[in-house]
Amino acid sequence: MNGDQHRPLGHQYALAMLNGGEESVRKLATTAGTQLTLDAFLRVQDEEPVPAFLHSALCAMSLPTKRPKDDTQPIVREDGKYALAINPRPVLQNVDGKSVMRSLGVPYGAYPRVALIYLLSQAVMKQSRDVYLGRNFTEWMRRLGYQTVSYGPRGTANLMREQVDRLLACEWQIRWDGTDTEDNAFAVRDVKISNEYAGSLSKNGSFAREIRMSEAFYTHLIEHAVPLNEIAIRELKGTPTALDLYTYLAYRLPRIGSDKGQIISWDQLAKHLGNEADSKRFRQTVRETMQIVSAVYPNANVDLSGRKVILHPSPAPLERKLVGPHLRLVGGDAAKTAPRSSVKLRHAAKPALAQDDAPKLAFPAGSLSYGAREAVFRQIALTKGHPWSVDDMAAAFRKGCPDFNRPRTDTEWLRIWEKFVVAYAERRASRSDD
Repeated sequence: MNGDQHRPLGHQYALAMLNGGEESVRKLATTAGTQLTLDAFLRVQDEEPVPAFLHSALCAMSLPTKRPKDDTQPIVREDGKYALAINPRPVLQNVDGKSVMRSLGVPYGAYPRVALIYLLSQAVMKQSRDVYLGRNFTEWMRRLGYQTVSYGPRGTANLMREQVDRLLACEWQIRWDGTDTEDNAFAVRDVKISNEYAGSLSKNGSFAREIRMSEAFYTHLIEHAVPLNEIAIRELKGTPTALDLYTYLAYRLPRIGSDKGQIISWDQLAKHLGNEADSKRFRQTVRETMQIVSAVYPNANVDLSGRKVILHPSPAPLERKLVGPHLRLVGGDAAKTAPRSSVKLRHAAKPALAQDDAPKLAFPAGSLSYGAREAVFRQIALTKGHPWSVDDMAAAFRKGCPDFNRPRTDTEWLRIWEKFVVAYAERRASRSDD
């Protein structure tokens, strides 16, 4: 492992796993790692990825990490071509027996980030505006990965409940000025995640079991959902900066087209993470945070060692293979599947699946701009459907495809998708000529 000490711990663990398996990883962790990063790495390697989703706007710009001095004021994040505004709207509440309109404040910290990922993931995976939370609050929090759920003024349940109320009471404005051929400008104004949510805080501890997303937010979410790994979210759930860095990299890295990567300033990264970069403290915090983020996302190829941040093209977090120049072994197989810690390395290669044995899947959920599986669908859209928006085509396909909910093999989906894209492009072209 000589020469690898400068790498984030997750990259070092991945190389050790490829070289010598779990024992090699554990040996490395005794000298260079920590128990926290070791456990996170092994758990993510052991379990099959579980799809989770977050809106691309919330991957690119984050919520506050700490409670603002005046949390009733709107939060505005921007980096030039992108802006996110979160406006805490007042809600009707019962205070000392009287009904009053009161602002709950903007959401902050780790709890609303985890809750938001869960809510949006359920909507994307079930293709429904109605999100079921669970029979009670304790059950819901355990589904989010909180095994110990405590009540009381500062208990985990009440802290989460407060942040969910804040989250769902806010209005959101999103602006994205598309500049590249693959980006499409959009703006979403004055929408709530849920128009029907009235708050869960009450004397008897009642809990809203189901939330119906607003039509505007749901429609936009389906077109701009970024895939994440729920297993990784569970490992990062206690640290807002780690969640922000993970979701930002999950959104940004698969979109980089140049092999040379993309260079951004620390100031730009700070804006994305909702921080100020005018001190060495921020850089130190991000570099330290990258240790645990790389443990759950070792494919994230990022160089944080210099005066600039270098982002390299990387697979989406759901990719189970350890790939990319930063994880290749000399003379090794660059496409080797990441071994799990509980199985032996270098499995015998399995024969390719015959068409009859190929798995039947749903059409990809969310945006087609991200992910290894989505790349093939995206390429068809770019070549056969140019110049129309890929995600607009996907949205139209989901609405118009006969028997859309029936699982199919990817070969079937690709054949139907290509036929639809060609027809869609021809139809749009004929309209524009009229």
